Amino acid sequence: MYQKFECFMPPFQENRTIHVYMPDTNKRYPVLYMFDGHNLFFDQDATYGRSWRWGDNLERLHRECIVVGQECSHHNNDRLSEYGPYPFYAPGIDQSFDGWGDKTMEFFTQTLKPLIDKEYPTLPNRKNTWIGGSSCGGLMAYYAGMKYSAVYSKAVCVSPYFLPTINQLYRDTQNTKIRKSTDFYFSWGAKEMGAHGFVEETKDILDLATLLSQRGHRITFNVKPDGEHCERDWEAEIPAICEFLWTDPSK
Repeated sequence: MYQKFECFMPPFQENRTIHVYMPDTNKRYPVLYMFDGHNLFFDQDATYGRSWRWGDNLERLHRECIVVGQECSHHNNDRLSEYGPYPFYAPGIDQSFDGWGDKTMEFFTQTLKPLIDKEYPTLPNRKNTWIGGSSCGGLMAYYAGMKYSAVYSKAVCVSPYFLPTINQLYRDTQNTKIRKSTDFYFSWGAKEMGAHGFVEETKDILDLATLLSQRGHRITFNVKPDGEHCERDWEAEIPAICEFLWTDPSK
């Protein structure tokens, strides 16, 4: 079952479209919250005409969970401010952005999750509440796993856009008390940013993962030699993401 509805975002004083996939069986499900909801399910909704096709893949893999996607802002480049935990400069587009990430997470944790738990058959506990995203959404998924670990037990960081804010991320990872049972999935592709960018991206991810693993967090890596920065390649790793999400490290 797929649904779309409008939800008011108090921190931004505007409505935003929420995309939801739910299995058809009659039970309660874990929930994967994701960024860029318009890119998750249907090609006709996706920014570049190609979606992750999450629903089709979950059914093919016989995995049952609710997937909730918040649609990003489409006002100019506000998406980068909304999905940026800190102010940053993006050299590729020669522009600076505000860091509205905590406002975004305020909406996710204080408005969206209570609403989904009320209206859908969720397993609302932390163990069954996950978050994920790609690119700037992958950056936000990491930030949520780090700063909001009381809510989310697993963070799926696909092709995360760490480079402009890596120093702040490293500092906060050092100084933040993250719940011990918080797991992180990192994936990145060799063809996303060129050879130099791949080396920088690899170093950034490994530096953060080292800090996390030293504290006992489970880390899953998925390095893709032919991986590009696109929904087609992100869809291809859904089986690996599901393996991560449905693996209980305590067993």
